[in-house]
Amino acid sequence: MKVKQIVMKGNEKSEEYAEMSRRSFRRAIDEGYIDGIEVFDAITPESDTFQEHVDRYNWETSLMSIDISSENRKDDHSPTEKAGMCSHWELMRQQSESYEKFWIIEHDTWFLEERLDAFKMATKFAEDTMYANIGLFMGMYSMDRGFAHWAYHMFTQKEFPINCGPYCTLQRLFRTYTTHHLQKPDINYYGVRDTAIHPWHHCDTLYVGRDIGIPFNNYDTLRTGIPTPTTQVISKRLCVTQDHHGYQDEYIEKPWTRHKFFKVID
Repeated sequence: MKVKQIVMKGNEKSEEYAEMSRRSFRRAIDEGYIDGIEVFDAITPESDTFQEHVDRYNWETSLMSIDISSENRKDDHSPTEKAGMCSHWELMRQQSESYEKFWIIEHDTWFLEERLDAFKMATKFAEDTMYANIGLFMGMYSMDRGFAHWAYHMFTQKEFPINCGPYCTLQRLFRTYTTHHLQKPDINYYGVRDTAIHPWHHCDTLYVGRDIGIPFNNYDTLRTGIPTPTTQVISKRLCVTQDHHGYQDEYIEKPWTRHKFFKVID
C-alpha cells in the first residue's frame, strides 16, 4: 500500500520532522513493503477551511485520563488538536471514497529498521484487515473503505462524539462498528477472520484478532510475538507542533516523558 503523510506545509518543525520520518522509511520503501510516501497538506487553524472542517463534527470535553487528571484540564480541545483530528478525518473521508487502501502516518512517524521483519508481517496482515494500527497512537494506520465510510458518516451526522484524542476515538469507532458481529464468534465478519491489528495498551507489541478492546485496555503482550514496528520521534530541540493544553505541565514542557516508546533524539 502507498502511504499518505500528514505534514504542515510551510511549518519548519513539521517539515523537518517529516524529512526525518521519510529517511527512516527508506529501507521499507526500497524493499517494496510500502509504495512510497505522499504528502497530505495538513489542516491547521490558519487554513481557510479550518472552521468548515471543525463544524462537521460533534466536539465534547475530553474524557481521556491524561486530561481528566491534569490541573490544566479544559472544557474544549485546543485549535491545533482540532486541526490535527480534522486532518485525520479528512483522510478518512478520502479512504471512504477509494477502493485502494492506503496507510496514514504523521509527520513524526518513525520506522524502527531493526523491526523490519515485524513490519513485513504486520503490513501483510493489514492487507486483509478492516483496521490496522501498527504504530504509536496515530503513527501508522489504515482502514478499509467500508469502515471508513461508516465512521465518516457517523461523524458528519454528529452521531458519534469526539471526547478524546484521535487514537481513542478511532478505536471506539471500530469497536462500535464491529460490536454486533463480535457477539457471534463463529461467524466471520464479511469473510474476514481477523478484523484488526492494534497495539496492546503500552503500545510496543501488536494484537491480531477481532476484539480490539482486549489489547487497548490490557497490558498483557504474551499472546502475540509481533513487536510494533513504528513509533514516533521526538526531538528535544523541536519538541512538538501541537498545543495539548489539557496536559499536565511536565508533558507540555518535556513531551518525551509522556510515553516510554517514543524515539527520543536531541
